[in-house]
Amino acid sequence: MNMQDLLKAVIPIVVVCLGWLLCQVSSFQTRLTQIEGKMPALITTEGIPTDSPISAEKRARMREELYKELHDLHVRVKLLEERSKK
Repeated sequence: MNMQDLLKAVIPIVVVCLGWLLCQVSSFQTRLTQIEGKMPALITTEGIPTDSPISAEKRARMREELYKELHDLHVRVKLLEERSKK
């Protein structure tokens, strides 16, 4: 097999590989653009992650429960202080 025949066999393979590589780069660029488009919805300009409505709702519910428990503890402490004064 001489060099001419070898080049004739390898060139189509190289061209197909280059075509596949260019398609992958294009696909990667498209995915990157989509991700960058979604980033402002996830991270503010200061770099702070934003809340999803679900996590914000859960956190608000937890905060409310903590406030109720804190209020209950304040009431119990006051009752104990009043009992100890008597």
